[in-house]
Amino acid sequence: MPPPGYPPAPGYAARPPYAGFWQRFGGYFLDSILYGLLIVPFIIAFVVLLGIGLEDCYSDPFTDEIVCNGREKAGPIVGGAFVLLAGFVIVVFVYLRALARTGQTWGRKIVGIKVVRTDNGAAPGWGKAIGRSLFAGFISANIFYLGYLWMIWDGEKQAWHDKVAGTYVVSA
Repeated sequence: MPPPGYPPAPGYAARPPYAGFWQRFGGYFLDSILYGLLIVPFIIAFVVLLGIGLEDCYSDPFTDEIVCNGREKAGPIVGGAFVLLAGFVIVVFVYLRALARTGQTWGRKIVGIKVVRTDNGAAPGWGKAIGRSLFAGFISANIFYLGYLWMIWDGEKQAWHDKVAGTYVVSA
């Protein structure tokens, strides 16, 4: 960054400021709600199909077994499971596609932040988006959210998954 009052050197592109904790939290929270709403129709379809498959069944109070009068209908239950799985895959694809192509998921776009690569400032791309999301879900979140909280005291405001994937979160 050039000193105040001096123009940047030729070819120098100023990096937008790093996103703060509350901006990132807001984006995460909105993403949870919005992408959660996207899967609701699939959950409803699963519950309806499960109800159809188990409509003549009851739980035996003495053995805790499910007893069905007549024939079990496995088709709707299996179909419901596939609908739920398809919904999950669709939501993950939509989320990762937005992150990979633009660096902005729906929630991040609303709060005005985006994920960029550390090497060139472009959108992360599919590999970094997938790796970042997997690391965030399995490591950063599962150790008391320490991987997410790390950005509070990190000089470059990077969470663990940002460091591993080579990304920053900046103001858009």
